[in-house]
Amino acid sequence: MNYLKKININFLLALIIPFLIWGPFFPDLIISLSSLLFLFYLFKKKKFNYFNKKPIIIFFIFCIYCILISLLFAKNTLFSLQSSLFYFRIGVFACLIWYLVELDKKILNYFYYVLIISFSALIIDGYIQFFFGTNIIGLPKSGDRISSFFGDELIMGSYLSRLSPLLFALFLLKKKKKLELYFMSIFFFY
Repeated sequence: MNYLKKININFLLALIIPFLIWGPFFPDLIISLSSLLFLFYLFKKKKFNYFNKKPIIIFFIFCIYCILISLLFAKNTLFSLQSSLFYFRIGVFACLIWYLVELDKKILNYFYYVLIISFSALIIDGYIQFFFGTNIIGLPKSGDRISSFFGDELIMGSYLSRLSPLLFALFLLKKKKKLELYFMSIFFFY
């Protein structure tokens, strides 16, 4: 346990965001494993206060509702359950992030800077792919669309648009004037 205290877990978790670039496997694996470890920790320490808040309760009720709908009304029950059965891990992961932020507020800084680096890398690489036909690692453009590091998956715009509210919220929390110009330039190129 002392070994784990020496490792800055918050910093390691902040490094998760770039793994979102390489497809769904790594994010799902990270979310599932960290949620299981967090549940194990909560049961061991008997800390259940994270699950007693209204938004979390509503989320878990929604998960149960989705599972029931999949069981009762889906034509292909197994296929339907595949996406709804383990959806609760997202709520557990949100509780884990909440716990880590309470533990150390620096995690918000780590997330912010990792998002800035990820956005910058994707945007620069996307422009290179747009103008030269291939990106910096040699992946070609797919038709008229650019994909950057995503390759055949044309989800660069989805990635940027889904994480931009988080980046914007973290920017508002930081309130540093010298970063304002850099942040606005990222959104201009985005």
